Amino acid sequence: MKKTMLLLLVMVASFLTLSACQNGSNNEVTIEFWHNYSASDGQIVVLETLIGEFESANKGIKVEHVFMEWGNLRASVVLGATTTVLPDVLRGDIAFVPQFQSLNVLEKVSDFDDYEATAAKVLAAPNSSNRMGSDYYGIAANTNTKILFYNQDLLTAASVSVPTTLSGLWSAIRTLTSQTTIGYVEPWTGIWNVGPYIWSSGGSVLSPDNTTATGYINSATNVAVIQELRNLYSEGALAGPSMDPGAVGDTDGWASGLYAMQLDGPWRGASNTSAGINYSAVPLPAGSAGSISVLGGENFMLFKPSSDAKKAAAWKFVQFMTDKHAQVEMAKVGQMPVNLEALEDAEAIAAMPLLPVFAQALQTAKARPVIPEWSQVEDIIATKVALAITGVKTVQVALDEAAAEIDALLGD
Repeated sequence: MKKTMLLLLVMVASFLTLSACQNGSNNEVTIEFWHNYSASDGQIVVLETLIGEFESANKGIKVEHVFMEWGNLRASVVLGATTTVLPDVLRGDIAFVPQFQSLNVLEKVSDFDDYEATAAKVLAAPNSSNRMGSDYYGIAANTNTKILFYNQDLLTAASVSVPTTLSGLWSAIRTLTSQTTIGYVEPWTGIWNVGPYIWSSGGSVLSPDNTTATGYINSATNVAVIQELRNLYSEGALAGPSMDPGAVGDTDGWASGLYAMQLDGPWRGASNTSAGINYSAVPLPAGSAGSISVLGGENFMLFKPSSDAKKAAAWKFVQFMTDKHAQVEMAKVGQMPVNLEALEDAEAIAAMPLLPVFAQALQTAKARPVIPEWSQVEDIIATKVALAITGVKTVQVALDEAAAEIDALLGD
């Protein structure tokens, strides 16, 4: 009898211990976070500090972060669409959203009850890159756009004022060009680079529903814009490696005083500061349609295969990372905030002195078409525009070819 009673007590104790362990494990959720924050800029150190703060404030949630290069992030999700080996949350390029959504792996975050309140804290333009139809499949993580950087010493020496219009920019480029100076550098010829000139002039890339290129990329407006770049190139006032493989790279060219102006992102300021260049920047001078720069950055995305508990935990983490505190801390290591309060924060501005200029440009910045085929579309445009600028083909012929190839791609 005693032995039976003892055995029963042992079994009960074992059951209670097992139940406690199971309940403990069920209450603790571990989410996997894939990203491409830069270790060399100190961003991963800041990320790990923020994760520690998040875990302290959210007992029972653990965040395991995994760094991947840009290309590996994309490739791993594409593979994961068939293997279901996917993260719970990812921070990746804004162009990933339509690509991943087409694979049917993204969670519709606009279904969260507090999505609208969370989205209201961030800039609308960057967040628009998450919209497919009437739904949102991510939320803005950080952003960037391009503004006009100029070498103040070169402008002063040439008695050139900072241009206020797009036509004034073309004129200033020519005046700044000499035997020792090239007025403008444009490293690539995709829409990331030439889009701002097109949009600011009233042009467009695709039809409003993003299904057609003919009549849009090869419009008279766009032909005139690319012809202006063609003229500048032929006059020796415009240079860039994608047009001329022998051209000096933009960073080296700035450091040597070769290039006077460039439309570029926040990394240009950091590079110029390191090189000791006396520079400043303004939003892109306005064309007939205004000053419309290009929108870049990264978004946070959640994935369908995750459990409901992991999705809830991942959403909490995303909300934490888009709040003012985390955004200001990331601004200190080069990530431009999307949080509205962080954009005006003194610490963020001290870390990124040109933040107010970028914030102004972001008010009218435009996202590239949000379609799964965008990377291929932009490659077609970059190739044809380079051929047009260098005179291999006439501008009209090059853009007509681009339109036909894009229409064939979108029609598949």
